[in-house]
Amino acid sequence: MTQDTTQQTGDRLIRLGGSGSTIEILASAAETDGALSLYRWRLAPTSRGPAPHFHTTFGETFVVEDGEVDYFDGTAWRTLRPGDTAHSPRGTVHGLRKERDEPATLLMVLAPGVRREDYFAQLSALQHTAQEVDMDRLHEAHDNHFLDEDAPHL
Repeated sequence: MTQDTTQQTGDRLIRLGGSGSTIEILASAAETDGALSLYRWRLAPTSRGPAPHFHTTFGETFVVEDGEVDYFDGTAWRTLRPGDTAHSPRGTVHGLRKERDEPATLLMVLAPGVRREDYFAQLSALQHTAQEVDMDRLHEAHDNHFLDEDAPHL
């Protein structure tokens, strides 16, 4: 069983490693009766984003609030700017990358709602140790299926 650090501290902000990137919990699956999960992801200037991957249990919608990110829809990359939205249905390959040395902020909507708080917290902890086997187990346990196992994950 994984430790739920978010609930223990009451903190709704998860720091992703030492880059300055954060995930803010806006609405958890428990708060929406499983309908959706809503997060605000603030990417630091040095953040790159997750490589192409898919999920079998939920879809993701991204809305850019600030900055620019590139979104992969399974066939091509396109630049998303403030106000732009991209949706990846369940089982569809998608990815995000940020190649500009500036911050960006995204809203992430997961439907149906899934608990990602533990995943984000554990991902941050593992990034400090760089234990590849543990990272692979973490992704598998949280329904992240990357196409290129050597690609950066955040």
